[in-house]
Amino acid sequence: MAEEIDDNEFYRENFSADSDWEVFNVQLGELLQKWEVAVDVGVSLQPEELFKCKWHVETERLDMLRNSIAVDYYEAQSTEKGSPTAESEPASGCLQRTNCHHDLMSNWNTFGPPIRNSSELHTLARIYGLRRFVLLHPVPSSTNYMKSTSEFNFFLSAAAVVAAEVSSVVPIFVQIHDPKWNFYTGVAMAPALRTNFRLIGLEQAPPECRYLMGLLTLFHDKVPSSYTQEARVSVRTTYTLDAVRIRMPLYVPFNHGLGSEDIAIDGDVERLDVQHFYALPHGYAPESSTESYLVYTWPELSESVTFDSEQRSDFVPSKAPLGKIYLSVEAFSYLSLCLGDYQAVGKVTRSLESYVGRNFSGMSSGAERTNPLDKLTEHKLSGRRERSYELPSQESLTKRLPGPMTEKELTELLAYLFPDMHPDLALYPYAKQSFKDKFDPMRIKSAVADSLVCRLSCLLATCHAHLGSLEGMAQLWAAFTRQLRVLWDNCLTVPGIARGFPDTRTCLLHQKLQMLNVCVERRLQREAFGKRKQQQAKVMDQQLSEEDDEEEDDSEFYDCDEPTSSSSLPIKAVLSLKPEGRLKRLGQERLLDEPDEYLYVPETQEPVPKTEDQLQDDAEVMLKLGPGSGLSTQMMCTSLMSDMEAFKAANPRGKMEDFIRWYSPKDWEQVLSDNGESTHQLSVRMTTEGNTWQKVWQQAQAVPVARQRRLFDDTNEALKVLHYLETRSMSEIYGLTIIPALHTAILKLIDIYSNAQVQDLFASHIEQLLSDLCRLSRSHSNELPQVEQLLQDLSELERRFYQFKCFERLAGYPKRSNLAEIKRQFEEILKNENSCTIVDKKRGAAGDVLCSGGSLYDLLSPKLEQDISNRLISKDYVIRLDGDTKSTEKGLYLGPQFMRAIVTGDKLRLCGAFTESTTFV
Repeated sequence: MAEEIDDNEFYRENFSADSDWEVFNVQLGELLQKWEVAVDVGVSLQPEELFKCKWHVETERLDMLRNSIAVDYYEAQSTEKGSPTAESEPASGCLQRTNCHHDLMSNWNTFGPPIRNSSELHTLARIYGLRRFVLLHPVPSSTNYMKSTSEFNFFLSAAAVVAAEVSSVVPIFVQIHDPKWNFYTGVAMAPALRTNFRLIGLEQAPPECRYLMGLLTLFHDKVPSSYTQEARVSVRTTYTLDAVRIRMPLYVPFNHGLGSEDIAIDGDVERLDVQHFYALPHGYAPESSTESYLVYTWPELSESVTFDSEQRSDFVPSKAPLGKIYLSVEAFSYLSLCLGDYQAVGKVTRSLESYVGRNFSGMSSGAERTNPLDKLTEHKLSGRRERSYELPSQESLTKRLPGPMTEKELTELLAYLFPDMHPDLALYPYAKQSFKDKFDPMRIKSAVADSLVCRLSCLLATCHAHLGSLEGMAQLWAAFTRQLRVLWDNCLTVPGIARGFPDTRTCLLHQKLQMLNVCVERRLQREAFGKRKQQQAKVMDQQLSEEDDEEEDDSEFYDCDEPTSSSSLPIKAVLSLKPEGRLKRLGQERLLDEPDEYLYVPETQEPVPKTEDQLQDDAEVMLKLGPGSGLSTQMMCTSLMSDMEAFKAANPRGKMEDFIRWYSPKDWEQVLSDNGESTHQLSVRMTTEGNTWQKVWQQAQAVPVARQRRLFDDTNEALKVLHYLETRSMSEIYGLTIIPALHTAILKLIDIYSNAQVQDLFASHIEQLLSDLCRLSRSHSNELPQVEQLLQDLSELERRFYQFKCFERLAGYPKRSNLAEIKRQFEEILKNENSCTIVDKKRGAAGDVLCSGGSLYDLLSPKLEQDISNRLISKDYVIRLDGDTKSTEKGLYLGPQFMRAIVTGDKLRLCGAFTESTTFV
């Protein structure tokens, strides 16, 4: 057995193969070269630029030790273009210095806003003020984070080796421990310098390390003795004030109950004032509040001119050269919540019948009660019912509609939509002037403010949020369509709708209701014309009967010659050329072939109104049929055929040239003959062989408009509109009403801000909302509009208003400050990311007034001094020490030394960036 085993083969190991560490280094080096980390580009950063600019982030994944390592590259997109500033010019003479070193020494991006949001920059950029860096961390970092020292050293050594190989000037960090702790270790290489980045945290820090004196001692212990100059210190202290909470109770229109939060929460109540009634809720949730932070900053001091220890401190608010107030608002508006909930209806595909049952329209109209067999024997000119009618009972309008609302509640909503139909409950009649003054249809594709469409859209959103969810919304829509059917059956126009043909500049629901009104008007005209014809027929019958009676009484008879064949033809011709349907003369124009006869304008049928979806359907049919199709030509020429027939009836001796002179004068061109005489002739497009106009003219017969077939069947079109509205699904109802609801919500905000006298503060934000809504309303996509971003902007605008009301209370309005001063201060808050300067001694020393006025500082200082020790939430110390330029001339490369200490109570976090020379290493 021993002879059969080859030990050399069994225990052989190939030491020439690449190790995992080497493979990882090669992959990391390729990534760094792709990101051009060896190029040190960029100009000096502007003050607070890191906290305002956009960041470019790239992420790649590498496999290492059966784990996935993410490599993130962060780079600030500088907004300022230009040459380096005076601050960077002296350091630019040292070739060993990089932008990383300049960023560590610059005090322009030392402190950012204390209030963090979801889009804030990375923690490393906040701590060190870096514009570029690379970060390595395991994936997923929440469960697969680095725990042991060997793992730290493995990746940190790889980062140092690769950085030296590719001549990287960008610092490389490794994330260690649990990601929520934000611990990092890193390295930055330069031609003769190496900067080591370390972060540590102490839950119970020594008392001396919580103040500047102890931190300076710790800092100088880490710095080589060759640094002879004094360190520069930057300090910021942050205090908190009591949260301001204003109760703005929930108001739901047509809901007379008391909200639960009005009972459970005590405190100051401030109700929102509105001048116009909009059927949308308003108010703020009871947990809404605004927290205030006072931040005092000492931008740069020498370590020898200040003192800060446990016994005495120079860093008190009264001695701060710069002070700001930061506001953090957490507000939830019921208006935004209502619209956000309504957005979910766009995903509900259930039909309306599934909520209210089939045949919810009631089938109670007069047309439906008529026996269809009576139509066979009915005379065309038989009497129709008069327009005066008896209002239907409320039971017939609200019965058999299942839903959460009672008949009384539903009747109240219908009275808001149709005030003329409910005179006893009509509290909000439609204003006629509003249809002309308050809406610019060239902008938002919505409807007139406070019109029926806007009222219905708001009620649907309110019903969905507060009055029964989807079931209540479906119940209201079914009652609305039932009311429309009652109006049609009684020949009444729909109230709250602009007059005229369907306006394609408005929303589709408004166009449909306009179409229904047009159908009602045409029906009334047709019935009135029928009555006139019937009366004329009765008069004619009476006259004929009287003439017959006279002829019977007359005993004298006269003989007349028998008509000859030659005399019968002219009589027949005269009868066939009898003009009919003349409206008026066309000026002094005469027929070309009959100069003695005037040219008459015929009575024609009115244009055919069409809604936007009908026009789109016609365009699709025309596109499918093609330009040469006979059916396509027939669709295009239906109205032309009617007008030609009416023209022939009014002008029996007219010809096509006469018709063109009236119908299309541009095609009757003036030309000069060879003799220089001016004549007229048809244009080229009218004389082309196979011209459609010529074909239609040849086919047209002399038929006056009274005997023509109707181009627009008002009954059929009205039933189409009713059927269209009654067969919509929930998502389709949402698509018809979301734009008017959003439009009305913005108008309600304008009303609230106007009553609060702050409309000028938010004018630019409101204008931006209206522009975004205009773009959404005019998108030609068949899908539902994407309103998520608009709702977020609307919610942010409402949060800003609540923030203003809290700031107004904080500033002591109206007893200790005026509204103009508060608005000026809050305008600064809007521009400077929720911050407002309350003291600026540099500007005050130059003779300027303290920014934002001293009144706010005087108001807040007593509140702070009452319990200043308990209101202090954090102290931030930044210590910097730079190498002497003379030492560089002597061959000593002294790089920048940096340490930040963040003290929060007993906790301490130290963030160091210490540079060492590699010349003799």
